[in-house]
Amino acid sequence: MRVWVGKSLIAVTLALALILGGVALQPAQAATQRLPAFTFAFTCASAVDYASGRVCVHTRAGTVLTLTVRYCSGYLAVSKSLKGTLHANGAGNASWWWHPMTKCRGRAIATVRAIWHGVTYWRTDAFIVR
Repeated sequence: MRVWVGKSLIAVTLALALILGGVALQPAQAATQRLPAFTFAFTCASAVDYASGRVCVHTRAGTVLTLTVRYCSGYLAVSKSLKGTLHANGAGNASWWWHPMTKCRGRAIATVRAIWHGVTYWRTDAFIVR
């Protein structure tokens, strides 16, 4: 009799665990909020050696942005104005200005990293340093 009671108690305990566990595993009924699609595009990229350079992007307002520029020599632009991060303004626009200093006039690559709601996006754009 003791063995039967012990086995029955184990069976009931397992059944309750399965029932209660099944309830806990039910999908949440909470409403989920969908974010609008992420957009990210270059709107300008140009440079004149030893004069000025500019890169502009349009994205979602508040997006955190960083820029790197690689000249045709392979070297990165090191201007202080390209350091750190920018936040896209309320209209979703951001731009960087710097003074290019390279002996390599020609193709350069702008790479922008964007972080929006914890997701990182990368875009590149080629332009000519004149």
